[in-house]
Amino acid sequence: MIITTITQPESQLGNEIGELLESDVVYSRIVFVSAFVGLRTILRLRDLLLRHVDNGTNLNFTLGIDLGGTSREVLDELLRWDCETFIFHNTIARATFHPKAYLFETATTATLFIGSNNLTDGGFYSNYEAAVRYDFDLPNDENEYERLLTPLNPFVNPQGATVKPLDAGLIQTLVARGELPSEAEAKQNRREQKQRRNQGRRDIPNSPFAPVATHLPPLLPPHLRTEEPANPQIPAPQEEPEPNTTPVRRPDGVLVWQKSITASEALQTNEGSAHVGSMRLTQAGFVDTMGQRIRQTSYFRRLFADYHWEPETGRHRNEDQEHTFIPMRLIIRGRDYGTHNFEISHKPSGEADQHNFTTAMRWGREFNPIIQQSNITDAFFSLYETAEGDADYLIDITDAIGQEEH
Repeated sequence: MIITTITQPESQLGNEIGELLESDVVYSRIVFVSAFVGLRTILRLRDLLLRHVDNGTNLNFTLGIDLGGTSREVLDELLRWDCETFIFHNTIARATFHPKAYLFETATTATLFIGSNNLTDGGFYSNYEAAVRYDFDLPNDENEYERLLTPLNPFVNPQGATVKPLDAGLIQTLVARGELPSEAEAKQNRREQKQRRNQGRRDIPNSPFAPVATHLPPLLPPHLRTEEPANPQIPAPQEEPEPNTTPVRRPDGVLVWQKSITASEALQTNEGSAHVGSMRLTQAGFVDTMGQRIRQTSYFRRLFADYHWEPETGRHRNEDQEHTFIPMRLIIRGRDYGTHNFEISHKPSGEADQHNFTTAMRWGREFNPIIQQSNITDAFFSLYETAEGDADYLIDITDAIGQEEH
């Protein structure tokens, strides 16, 4: 038996499980036990898991629905798979279903993960988590394998009054009882919870903790992104922004991108010429806090993956072009313009030529005149991920790197 400790985010459980699924090993049984399940995570694993099912693997899930951690779309998706799924739920509120274990079994080997990692993008890639991996050589390690697996039997082979097999009727009942939110409802609940944390308070002290970057989950392939549920909420047009004339201190955040602003991006054009109206989100030699130079063709699409993306139609638009709107706070040379919805456009085919770019942020009609008047050519555009209640991102434009106005 080989025992390995997996600490995340230094190592990602998702990568370890992905390697097992991508191998040519024929598994007799795969079992996933998780309290919470993310739709994007199971979509990413779907083709790999179902390939093993086609090869004769018995695939089982034991999943929780407590605390709104699993959506209706997740269960609808699993119901379409050729696998056995059980839902574990105790109606006593203080008895939350919370185990996480992942088992891969063949006739001569077994790999078992036990830890804190939920079957979500956070649990598999970006959260702080800890898990233990056990690799067994069978039948030599049969006694140790049984010793560790037997206590997990209530979850690996669940039975009793707190367990129900997944079917359409169960999903309908859970939805009717308000115990199974949609993806949109779950996201809205998280957003409102974050906003309520500081709502109406003016005397909030600074956090004693620091923001630190972690890994981004892999980007879903294009053919899978269309299977994420649409969010019909499109930002309404905004009034022309008025700056806070009192210089402000930039809130704490993780620097996720930075570059010098060109004259074209600053909307400074020759007379008679039209400006492009956007910031080009290029590589710009940026190295993330993990020490990796970003791959600009996918980095920003991964960074903003949690927002609703939809096809961008119109003249001069490519078939693969998509866009989203992201609330960001904007500070220009210490003047705070508040939080506004900035449009992000992504065009994967833009990488065909090395001088092209795949992602751009449009200043928008309300900000175009402000950007022109501010003349920010050669200033620095710094994008931060923050923990603010009304916006996850902050744009700080300064005349020097690291400069703050006071």
